Order: sequence, then structure tokens, then C-alpha cells
Amino acid sequence: MRIMYLARRPIPSVNANSVQIVKMCEAFSKLGHEVTLVCHRGDDEPGSMFARYGVAPFFRIETYPRHGRFLKKWRFILHLVGATGRDDADLFFGRDIWSLTALAHLGRPLVYEAHIIPPHGSIRWRLLSWLFARGNFAHLVCVTSTLAQMYREQFPALAGKPIIVAPNAGTPAIDMDVPLEWPGRPGQLQLGFVGRPFPGKGIEVLVESASKLHEVDFHIVGANRDELDWIEGEVPPNVHFHGYKPHSTLGRFFRRFDVAVAPYGASVMNASGKESAAITSPLKLIEYMAAGLPTIVSDLPGVRDIIGNGEVAVLVPPGDTGAFIQAVRRLEDPDMRQRMGQAAQKQYVERHTAEARAGAVLGDMS
Repeated sequence: MRIMYLARRPIPSVNANSVQIVKMCEAFSKLGHEVTLVCHRGDDEPGSMFARYGVAPFFRIETYPRHGRFLKKWRFILHLVGATGRDDADLFFGRDIWSLTALAHLGRPLVYEAHIIPPHGSIRWRLLSWLFARGNFAHLVCVTSTLAQMYREQFPALAGKPIIVAPNAGTPAIDMDVPLEWPGRPGQLQLGFVGRPFPGKGIEVLVESASKLHEVDFHIVGANRDELDWIEGEVPPNVHFHGYKPHSTLGRFFRRFDVAVAPYGASVMNASGKESAAITSPLKLIEYMAAGLPTIVSDLPGVRDIIGNGEVAVLVPPGDTGAFIQAVRRLEDPDMRQRMGQAAQKQYVERHTAEARAGAVLGDMS
């Protein structure tokens, strides 16, 4: 099947959503589909994407430049519609409401993947209502069961239409055997966090915990201290910032972590500045599991969708520094770390590979 993935996001970029999109395109390709990714031109040459994300060049990339803040959406859609008449796809799959709407008249099957829900009554909400009512709308994909319930309740047009719940999935980070300058102290527990510096993602909890856990080294990969101007005061010396790193290099960091963490707050801001705690599906949790890392993660609905009832992570209340510190103490036990890491990796292989998700989101069309 010829799948056109409509992203309307800059790729490559530093945002986690670009990782998810690229990995899914690779996974569709590995399942035997002919894939074209249509996106905005990112912060590097399109061809560099394969090396930057550590993916095989199995799919095409069709990029369009970003022309100004307000015109870029319309220029993208005009390019998209006018490029080839879009008779080069059997399925339009996307995370962009505008692009799917613009191509709906062609009559090809449409699949929308939802990571957020637009405000009730907004233009995007109305476009989705129209899209869901079309005969060629195949099904909706939601990254959490909570989000699926919200869509079912808010959009009567989805009555009788399938909704597939598919948490984010990933691929194991490449374990690059490259020397890494490591500031951690030998013999001390090494805690690792990977992510962008947005409020509620957990960096606040790490900084506060580090001031009480002097014997533990904390490593933040994905941010520098100067990006955290919303965290006031001095940062303890046992917190080490490694800055943004290309996704293909994360394996060398995972090898250094004893414990991986994702201590989300009760309120979480995504890259668009929107509150997303109730509906987030953490890609980093999947990647920690793939690496066989014991993990401390906040107990959010989307986290439950990923780990189920398996003992593959220590759950803590969102934003609870005291509970997080207790969890760190529990994972000082190397035997417990080993058991949990092995269980996490096993569950990843069984349920959360990118190829398994790619097959699931296509539903009966696969």
C-alpha cells in the first residue's frame, strides 16, 4: 500500500514529535508499504534525517519551506494539493487536521492520529467533525484511552467509526561504541532523564531531589541550564546538563544510566505550550523500556496504557518529590534494578515496537 504521512511539522527538529513521526514512517516501510513523509523543511537538510534519527532510508521525504509565521500553513496546503494531484497514495495518514481536510475530496481512505483534542467549537474541532462524517474517513488513532474517550464523547460523527488506542512506540536507541565524556562519579547511582526543557516534564523534581540526594548523580539529556530560566536559584552540583543530542546518539547515554526517570508533574506543557498531562503518551518511557532500564515514572493515564499492571517501572504521584526520592532509594538495590529492567525490555519486545504499532494503527487496512 502507498501511504502518505502528512505531518506539517518541521523535520528534522529537536522536538520529540519529529522522532515519533520518522520512526513510524520507517516502521510502515518495514511492513512492506511504500511511504512518503510530507512535512515542513526542518533545521537541517532533509536527507540528514536518516542519520540524525538512526533510521533506514526506506521512505521518501517531501518537504516544503516555511514562509512566515501566518502564511506557512496555507502555503504548505497549497503545495500539498497542487504538487501531483495526490494520485500517488492509497492512504492519507496524518497528525495534521488541515492537510487531511484539504485532501479529503480525493476519496482515498483517511486516518487521523490524535495526540491532543482541539478546543470544543474551534475551527479545528469543526474540521474534525466534518472529516469524521465523511465516508472515506477510515478510523481514528488515539495515543491514550483517556483521549479516545474524550473524542468519542465530543464527536457524534464518530458513532460507528473505529477508534484504535495505540500508545507511542519506539525503536531501541543505537548503542554507539563511541567515547563519551562522563561527569558522573564512579560508584555512585546514575539517574538519567531525556527530554526537552518544558515545565511539568519533571526537571523541577530532579533539581529538588538532587539537593537531598547528594550521593546520586542526575543527568539531563536534552536541555542546558540556560534553557531552564523558569527554575530559580542554584542547581546542585550533582545535576549535569548534557544539552540537546541527536536521537541516534542516545544509546551511549542509556548505557551510562543505572535508572531512567520521567517524573512528570500534575500539569505538563507540551511543545505547543498546551496542557497535556491527562493525555500524554511518553515516548521516553518506551525508549527506556527498549534499553532495559529500570524506570521511575509519574502515574499518569497514558503511562498506565503503556505499562499496564506489569512490574516494569516504579510509579509515583505526579510532582511528588518525596515519593520520587523514596523510589530512588528503592532502586538503590541492584537486584531490583536488574529484574525491573529485564521485565521492561521483555514487555517492550512483546507490545511496544514501532513495527507492532504501525500494524495496529492501520487496523483492517494492514
